[in-house]
Amino acid sequence: MNPMIRRGLFAASAVTLAAVLCAPAASAAPAGSGLSYTESEPATAAGRNDSPATAQRLAALGTAWWQQRTASVHGTLSPAPVAIQPGTEDDGSIELATATGIGSNGRAAITTSGVLGDGPHGNLGDKTGDFDFYQLAGTAGQTVTVSTAGSIASTNTVVGLYDAAGALLASDDNGGGGLASKLTYTLTASGDYYVVVAGQSAAGSLPADPHNSGSGHGGADTGAYQLLIASAPVDKDFFAVQLAKGDVLGAALASSGKRLTVVKPDGTQAVSSDRIASTKLPASSPLPRGAVDLAYVADRAGLYSVSVTDGFGPYDLTLGTYRPGTESAAAPQTFFLDFDGGQIDTTPLGGSGVKQLSGLAAYLPNWGLTAADESAVIDKVVAVVTENVRSELKGKSSNPNVDVRIRNSRDDADTFGRPGISRVVVGGGTAESGISRIGSAQSVDPGNFDQQETALVQLDRISAAGGAASINRYLSADSDRVGFVGQAIGNLVSREIGHLVGDYDTDPASPVANLMDADGNFPGLYGVGADGIGGTADDVDVDFGKDAYNPALGLTGTQDTLNVAAWGLTGPCS
Repeated sequence: MNPMIRRGLFAASAVTLAAVLCAPAASAAPAGSGLSYTESEPATAAGRNDSPATAQRLAALGTAWWQQRTASVHGTLSPAPVAIQPGTEDDGSIELATATGIGSNGRAAITTSGVLGDGPHGNLGDKTGDFDFYQLAGTAGQTVTVSTAGSIASTNTVVGLYDAAGALLASDDNGGGGLASKLTYTLTASGDYYVVVAGQSAAGSLPADPHNSGSGHGGADTGAYQLLIASAPVDKDFFAVQLAKGDVLGAALASSGKRLTVVKPDGTQAVSSDRIASTKLPASSPLPRGAVDLAYVADRAGLYSVSVTDGFGPYDLTLGTYRPGTESAAAPQTFFLDFDGGQIDTTPLGGSGVKQLSGLAAYLPNWGLTAADESAVIDKVVAVVTENVRSELKGKSSNPNVDVRIRNSRDDADTFGRPGISRVVVGGGTAESGISRIGSAQSVDPGNFDQQETALVQLDRISAAGGAASINRYLSADSDRVGFVGQAIGNLVSREIGHLVGDYDTDPASPVANLMDADGNFPGLYGVGADGIGGTADDVDVDFGKDAYNPALGLTGTQDTLNVAAWGLTGPCS
């Protein structure tokens, strides 16, 4: 074949492939303010859309040219609770419990409010501790749910469930998020049961004798609370959305007390949240925010489902589906690695304004290195970041269109401040910045909708003589010091870039070493091998990949940090 013809066919094929990959982003969504759905399951019913297989299909939501990007769904988790009047003191024992009416006249759930510390055993009484008891009639096989979610944030509640004889069946302190409590318990027998709400106390939060309102241990927390009690089959509502590879899905509930979950096409859980996960979204991100929210980047095309569970009563769900921000950018994302220090505005990182930070050179002696080693360390850092953020994402992810540039302060002009350029400052320490964390990123941005941000990797703790985070813990006479210092810093820089393009922290206690591991598993994050010494032949190449979310985030599931980062760095569509 004529070489010119061959080259022409190859170019045409490349253009066709790019057009297919960029098709969702290239076409504007239909005009309008989004879709509005009402749950098809009646408000008084349960069981009709309780699984991915029976999910209500939201066919007009998605990123195809003919679909809308956002939708609101109004639904109800059955049964809807009935508001009752607060109990009156003294209601601090089983015999003095406030009747909820649950189990009679068709009532299955209630909401009410109360105050801890206002009874005869509270702050104005003998101070042994104020307990509020509530009575319900339960049926074997039903699930009792007790929650103080939505209470004043400073009220530290503890809840318990007793049977009529006073045996404690279940209790919880902070399962409702923050200081709020939440328990669920499946009844094995029908009869009367009793819920107690108490203030947390180091001496003991629950009464020594649930039949005696004065049997507290003292020192209990006080304050107002909101309470939900239900005894009913658990209702779950699922909604199905068709996603393309790389689509960024956001979901948010307007009120707390419920859980959101994304289920993948194969039926496995992707991510689940019962709290706010959007606190570090940049202002430019279109993803919805709420009292409960989450975001997910699809690594494959298919029918995904979003469920609303773990609550009762009406809810308003907002869904958004978007293509990654870099697909519509003017140029590929660039990361500028700044090793020089200088004046840095720490405000976007949670600091208090412009600070003077020392550069990499100031910390080299702490690792037994000299100024003559600086260039070699920078070479290693740049090589590690390039492998982690470009080569690995290009070669192993589901995105064939990864496009990212790595620049640095030794070799390139400082172009931070221009569109499409984010920087990672490598230098400084807590005494200079006022920030205690080793790594800080301006955002956690699924979809990478803001391509002009700052991250910081501080060097004081990792160059200290001792401490869990110190690189020196893993250096010996056998170590390639330059190589290991550059490797560890490169992995820390890659972690902060991961945050900027949408990755959340992963669990440092899991057996999997991941570039997104939160502080804790430093030898794993740095790539220390089985010999326990860094900079030796058995060092481990740490990469993005699949790992559990960091439990401290309140997110559960397995995060695919490789594909989240890859789709956050997809190349522009032209």
